[in-house]
Amino acid sequence: MEGDGERDVIEPEQAPGRPLTAPEEAPAGAKSADDILAAIFAPVPEASPLEQLEQTIRHPKKLIYIAMSNRNFYWRMQVSKLVLDEGYVPLNPFMLFDYYLLHTVPKQLVREAINNLLARCDEVWVFGTMSLGVKVQVGIAKRLKKPLRFYDITDLPEQVYRISEKLAQEEGRD
Repeated sequence: MEGDGERDVIEPEQAPGRPLTAPEEAPAGAKSADDILAAIFAPVPEASPLEQLEQTIRHPKKLIYIAMSNRNFYWRMQVSKLVLDEGYVPLNPFMLFDYYLLHTVPKQLVREAINNLLARCDEVWVFGTMSLGVKVQVGIAKRLKKPLRFYDITDLPEQVYRISEKLAQEEGRD
């Protein structure tokens, strides 16, 4: 058979193509361990104002109303910081209205503004002993079915403890 010898010879045009990658190389599109590590530890560019706005609109943070007695107003910044550190947005009347705007407006006007904020928040967190005003705010929150949390601030600035509502109502904790 004269054609048998010819079948064993493969012309270069008919030879299978060379693999695109060598066996030790990663396939196209795959990353090496160095590439992955570089991506993990690369500095994160600061988001532009537009990107920040988009992030806020797509993933809004919960608004936390901070209820605390006038006796504890001097802890207003530490308590607001604690809420921020937890990843939420604090609505602290003492930060917004100082100490009732230093009594330059009628107290009832400030109370109405405070209750408006409370109605718009997602949760109410109570810090320290509950005064009559704080107990009213807790009552409003319950009627509006807002989630409540209670915190003991006796050991501020070192420590804040989450406690039960029953324990929060006990007098003389602060």
